[in-house]
Amino acid sequence: MQPMMKLIALGVMATMTCAVSAQTVQKKTASGVAKGETFVDKGVASQGLTDKVYGELGLSLMSYKIARYGISGRPMMLRAVAGYDYDPLLAIEAMLGLGLRGADGVGYGAYGAGYSVSAGTMIGAYAKPRLRFGGTTEIFGRLGIANTGSSVRGYAGTDSGASLSYGLGFKTQTGFSSFGNRPISVGGDYMSYYSGNGVKYTGFTLGAGMSF
Repeated sequence: MQPMMKLIALGVMATMTCAVSAQTVQKKTASGVAKGETFVDKGVASQGLTDKVYGELGLSLMSYKIARYGISGRPMMLRAVAGYDYDPLLAIEAMLGLGLRGADGVGYGAYGAGYSVSAGTMIGAYAKPRLRFGGTTEIFGRLGIANTGSSVRGYAGTDSGASLSYGLGFKTQTGFSSFGNRPISVGGDYMSYYSGNGVKYTGFTLGAGMSF
């Protein structure tokens, strides 16, 4: 019986130790996040940009087409946007997209064999005119230039590069808040990122963001 009691006692002690360790890690993580946010807040405030700078992160389902060869695919991209509220009716944005998953398919003609579409890397700069409703919801347009690094393995034509980029979307503020009680917004948009040489690269994105 004594060995059993010792095992139970050791088990209880181990469980309590793990619980205390977990609480310590949680506190340290929260403290690190708070320090990071304080640092960002001070940097933004020192430049007089409080409540004018925002960030968004979204998942994009892309559509890639080379019409003359029947090539099409739907790769996925992770998209980050950093914006500045220049005016209640206008923002300016910088965009970075990173390919998450390529897409396989089959074309016709000289490219009838299997091929693979890579989402690659994308960067862009935009003007974002918008209309706000009730202070929490907006519809917007985007107009700018994007450089796409997407490619199709085995295709020798021009399938990426810089192009006029544009789109439409919406964003609305939720009842949820991030660390520091910053309201979280959610939204979606449809964008044309590249169009030229018979290639069309578009995408629909769902994401979330917050202001700093």
